[in-house]
Amino acid sequence: MMFRQHAIVAAALVLLLTACRASAEPPVPTREPAPTFTPTLAEQPPPVDPAAAAAAATTAAQQTAQAAQPNPEQPAEQPAEQPTEQPTEPPTATPTPVLAAEVVINSNVNVRGGPGTTYNILGAAIPGERFPVTGKNQAGDWWQINFYGQAGWVFGALVTAQNAESVEVALNIPAPPPPTATSPAPPPADTPVPQPAEQPTPAPAPSQNYEFNRALVQRCDPNEGVTYVQGTVYKNSSPVNGYLVTFSYAPDGPQVATVISGPHTGYEGWGTGFYSHILQSNGAREGNWFFWIVDGSGTRISAIANVHTDGEAGDGKCQQAVVDFDS
Repeated sequence: MMFRQHAIVAAALVLLLTACRASAEPPVPTREPAPTFTPTLAEQPPPVDPAAAAAAATTAAQQTAQAAQPNPEQPAEQPAEQPTEQPTEPPTATPTPVLAAEVVINSNVNVRGGPGTTYNILGAAIPGERFPVTGKNQAGDWWQINFYGQAGWVFGALVTAQNAESVEVALNIPAPPPPTATSPAPPPADTPVPQPAEQPTPAPAPSQNYEFNRALVQRCDPNEGVTYVQGTVYKNSSPVNGYLVTFSYAPDGPQVATVISGPHTGYEGWGTGFYSHILQSNGAREGNWFFWIVDGSGTRISAIANVHTDGEAGDGKCQQAVVDFDS
């Protein structure tokens, strides 16, 4: 028993000594071997397909172009507004007004259907009236006017033309009426040329009662430039409108011109029963003239008045007569 206890003690001492030695002497480090270098072969790039490379390049370019374009769903960034300088407009030139051509009537004048005394009389105009000019004849001595809506013609010597320098020859000049066997030769002025001077021919005494039995030359005065006759048609001493007063070179001769008494179309300014005839505006002025009233068929219904006009104006001369008719 004693032996066994001594063996245990001895074994414990051996273990104690062993432990002390292990703590006193550090262990020798083990050296690790250096790593071994294994060479790696360079990786070769895969073979390139030229067609695939071109397609890839095209796709990349398209993507780049699309990326550069603005997105339509997003508003583009607006640049900052710069103050805009308002342009200064040049001043507008004021156009020069173009004055219309017109004529001013200087004396009682017949308005005819064409540029000559052989044309029919459309009406008459009185001093002071104005009418637009629409043309002229080739000679330039007659003016075409707008005579209350219709084309009329007046002799240039009897009117004053204004702003008519650029008026052109009318395009619608009517042909002159054909001469008749009983018509006198066409005169050069607004009215027929008087016959050579001769003694006044007395008017024939009426062989019957007329609607107007009195044809009275009230007076005849001198006048420079124009020879004319005017007067009034009366019935029982009251002026009446609508009667046709005509004249000729001889009693009951070819009727040269006829005009309506009193105001009517184109003559709204005439007084009740008034009429007027221009006999001559230039050329010879001396001669005998006969005046009477006719009905719608041209038949005489009045006595005849006779006026002798002189060639030159002066005291006691006759170029503007007043002839009245009464029943």
